[in-house]
Amino acid sequence: MGEQVTVRRATAADRQSVGRLWLEMMEFHRECDPHFFQLKPDALEIWLRHLDECLIDEEQIVLVAQAEDELVGFAMGRPNEDPPPFATAPHGFVTNLSVSERWRGKGVGRQLYAALARELQARGLQEIRLSASALNPVSNAFWRRLGFEPYVVQMRKAAE
Repeated sequence: MGEQVTVRRATAADRQSVGRLWLEMMEFHRECDPHFFQLKPDALEIWLRHLDECLIDEEQIVLVAQAEDELVGFAMGRPNEDPPPFATAPHGFVTNLSVSERWRGKGVGRQLYAALARELQARGLQEIRLSASALNPVSNAFWRRLGFEPYVVQMRKAAE
């Protein structure tokens, strides 16, 4: 696949393609962790409404990776702050980053992240955070290769 990939801002015209990529990402997550990643029957429509809101919210950054006429990945991020008692500076938060399975390992994720990081840093945010499923070895390896390291561990247990 010698096709060139271009990263650009998402538009409303990208809605269905980004939704397809999100659903592919959720299906992969469900394979890794079927307990946590259970979706409602109308999950895609709910998420598309969220995407619509993000596309018009100036705080949100929504990027897509395009290879010719096909979207092959997307990334989303926003500024974030810790609760008021913490003396930490505002930071960027990656809310989503996904690359279609057949495009993984070709640098698309790195391109998306680099573009997202540039936009967050242009807003004066000097740290970037994210959440990744503990049971997703693909994304955890990707983020570690980019220099991310764990700083909080969330745990779960069924109620007794």
